Amino acid sequence: MTKKAKIITALGLMGVLFIGTGMHQTEAKKKAVPQPAVTTEAKADGQPAQSTDSQQNSYVYTSSKYGYTINCPKKPNVIPADALYEGKQGEVLIFDNEGYNIKNAWVVIKDAFDDAKMPDLNTIDEAAAKTYLNGLMATNGYEGIMLINRTAKDKAIYAVTAKEVEIDTDGDGQPDVTAKADTQMAVTFFRGNKGGRYSVQLIDNPNLRDTAIDAFQKGVVSFTEK
Repeated sequence: MTKKAKIITALGLMGVLFIGTGMHQTEAKKKAVPQPAVTTEAKADGQPAQSTDSQQNSYVYTSSKYGYTINCPKKPNVIPADALYEGKQGEVLIFDNEGYNIKNAWVVIKDAFDDAKMPDLNTIDEAAAKTYLNGLMATNGYEGIMLINRTAKDKAIYAVTAKEVEIDTDGDGQPDVTAKADTQMAVTFFRGNKGGRYSVQLIDNPNLRDTAIDAFQKGVVSFTEK
């Protein structure tokens, strides 16, 4: 099974809705949105909450600066998002690193997109969703993109970055340069339960692993604005 197929199979966990260019649902099964692995209420002392899955997402991280909670596989080391992305607000939750080399982390970015440019994902129809997703695919160099059920009430955009991206450098509508990336990322964009505009992104170097994708998806489902 290819890495792309594994990613799509795993996405069945979150409930696939509309399929965008580059991803296929041949191996994904639609399922009900799962309950978070742990409660979204963090203890005052920051200790892990009780979990139904002792192996993954047993630590509830609460951001005092940005006002959200997210269920993590373990207690992260936290650095500002602008340490990786200049001018971005948010945090990088690091779970594994070797010095300055980040091996596994989630990047949580606040005010991640222009509210006026993203449609209401909860009310958009299938035809409009496909057009919108295909536009994002063409302009952002994603390998695949889709609309998912993040929670029972809220939908999100889920994409995987491509290792090879064709770029139109002269504006003639035809790609003339191919750029290659060393790694891939899984990225999500959504409006929080209080209307915040967020992106949560998975860094997993050197290659996206099934276990990392699974933990990341559980984290995205559990994300709650406080």
